[in-house]
Amino acid sequence: MVIDGKRVAEEIIGKLKARHSAGKFFGAVLVGDDPASVNFLKQKEKVGKELGIDFRLYPLSADISTDELRTEIGRLARPKNCGGFIVQLPLPEGVNKHYALNAIPKEKDVDLLSEAALGAFYSGRSPIVPPSVAVVEEILNMERRDLRGLKVAMVGTGFLIGKPVGFWLQNRVGELAVLDSKVNDLEVRLHDADIVISGAGHLKLFSAKQLKEGATVIDFGFSKIDGKIAGDFDPEGADGKNISYTKTPGGTGPILVAKLFENFYKLNEVE
Repeated sequence: MVIDGKRVAEEIIGKLKARHSAGKFFGAVLVGDDPASVNFLKQKEKVGKELGIDFRLYPLSADISTDELRTEIGRLARPKNCGGFIVQLPLPEGVNKHYALNAIPKEKDVDLLSEAALGAFYSGRSPIVPPSVAVVEEILNMERRDLRGLKVAMVGTGFLIGKPVGFWLQNRVGELAVLDSKVNDLEVRLHDADIVISGAGHLKLFSAKQLKEGATVIDFGFSKIDGKIAGDFDPEGADGKNISYTKTPGGTGPILVAKLFENFYKLNEVE
C-alpha cells in the first residue's frame, strides 16, 4: 500500500487553518541557487500562502563567508514579528554549517537545526520536535501498531534524519537497529524489521524483496537520475508482500513541509 504524503499533508494543513499564529512572518535564507533547494523553498512558500502566512525568502550569494552568513541570519531573524526562521540546506562548500545555523534564535528555530534547539529536544525540554521526527510519528500513528512489540531499522545516521529519528525511537520501540548505509550485511539486517526508516540518500539502496511480509517503509531518501526522482527504497514487488511505503516523490516530502509549519504554529500560537 502506498502512503500518500500529499493527502496526509493536506489533512495537517487543513487543521492548521483553524489555528492562530499571532500574525508573524516566516523567514527563509537561500544561499546560492541550488535547483533542489529552490524547489523545496517553493513548496514551503506555497504552503505559507495557503495558510495566509507571510513567507519571506532572502536569497544570498553563494560566495558568502560563514561570518557574513551568521551576521545576516541574526539580522533577518531578529525582528519581533519574525515567528520562525530557516536556512535551506545544503550550504555551499566552505561555509561552516553548524556555526551558521547556531545564529538562528532557538525560539524561532522551527527546523531545530541549531545546537540550542537540538539540545532542548535531546534533553526533553523542547515544545516542538524536528520535522523528520514529526513525520515518523504521524505515519506510525496512522499505522496503529504497538511500537513496543516492533523491530525497527533506521538506515542512515545523518544530521537531519538518522540522528534525531533514532534518538526519538530508542525508548519507544521493542528493538532498534541504527545502521550506516554502507554496512555490509544491510540485506540481512533489514530482513526481519517490521518498520524500516531510511534517510541515506542512496538511490534504491534496498528493495521490497529484502523485507518481510507486512513491513512498513518510511523513505526520506532523495536522489535524481536521468531527470527522475527516486528514493532509497525500490518498491517493486511491495504490493505482493503487503508492504506499506511512502513513495518518492510525494511521500515524506509534503509531510515534512506541513510539519515545519505545524512547528511554526506551536511556537507562535495564541488563544
